[in-house]
Amino acid sequence: MHTLWVLFLPSSSMASLTQFDSLIARKSLLKHPFYVKWSKGELTMDDMKVYAKEYFHLARRVPGIVERVRERALERQPELVKFIEENIREEKEHTELWKRFAKSLGISEQELLAHQPSTLVIAAVEGLEKGAEGTFEEAVATMYALERELPAIAETKKDGLCRFYGLTGEDAHIYFDEHLKEQDHLNVWLTVDVSPEVESAVDASLANQNKVLDAVCDVAGLGDCM
Repeated sequence: MHTLWVLFLPSSSMASLTQFDSLIARKSLLKHPFYVKWSKGELTMDDMKVYAKEYFHLARRVPGIVERVRERALERQPELVKFIEENIREEKEHTELWKRFAKSLGISEQELLAHQPSTLVIAAVEGLEKGAEGTFEEAVATMYALERELPAIAETKKDGLCRFYGLTGEDAHIYFDEHLKEQDHLNVWLTVDVSPEVESAVDASLANQNKVLDAVCDVAGLGDCM
């Protein structure tokens, strides 16, 4: 568990990242047609396999995205570095858990690693990496937007896996179980107050996350969910 004190920055224009929660809710991934189909049991197992393979490109790049935030924290808020490094360690573990989810769908680790992600998902992940390469505040805002709704998303996915796809085992759920505990990561980002100007970084993060799902729809041939 992370134990942090909230750091108050002197500028009156600075405020908590929660100022963007309404924007994140408006552009929630849970509103994306792919996740709507998931929650209604309208995806085929082949669709799920495409998702597992395409999304793996993001899952395996998240530790590097968080590493970019750590680099910016070294000068701006070095007291956060040890907590961000813990986040990086956990994100690396999450990559291994995604392999177990893929295995539950019948995808071997070799097949997962050999998959060549689509151009669109590569572009989306590069967009998230670019967001983490901006200012310290932009990098933190990029991560906050990426992780803010993960517990709700994970719960929705688990429910769908059980109700519609008969996937009730630990391998199918363990990645999502870990993301039910995302508040520890969010608490790290919430120690940083930011200006309203970083809304563009939040918006870009949300757009790129939705683009990942657009890529899944495109590869799966789900034209009605683009």
